[in-house]
Amino acid sequence: EGQLEFRAILFCPKRAPFDMFEGGTKKKWNHIKLYVRRVFIMDNCEDLMPEWLQFVKGVVDSEDLPLNISRETLQQNKIL
Repeated sequence: EGQLEFRAILFCPKRAPFDMFEGGTKKKWNHIKLYVRRVFIMDNCEDLMPEWLQFVKGVVDSEDLPLNISRETLQQNKIL
């Protein structure tokens, strides 16, 4: 239903962290920051990267996502 455009800069370390597959109750952050039209929206965007790639760090910017809605509504957005 249209064209979506995402720009991203991602950093993949040479070696994966030693605790990458460790389970437990501790919630891991994925270190992906989401921006819409260069405005910061979210620090821990879980929908962009799967849990097993939580060691990847980066920034994602989009011109196509709506800017004037709350973060909770953006988390439920089907475009992501």
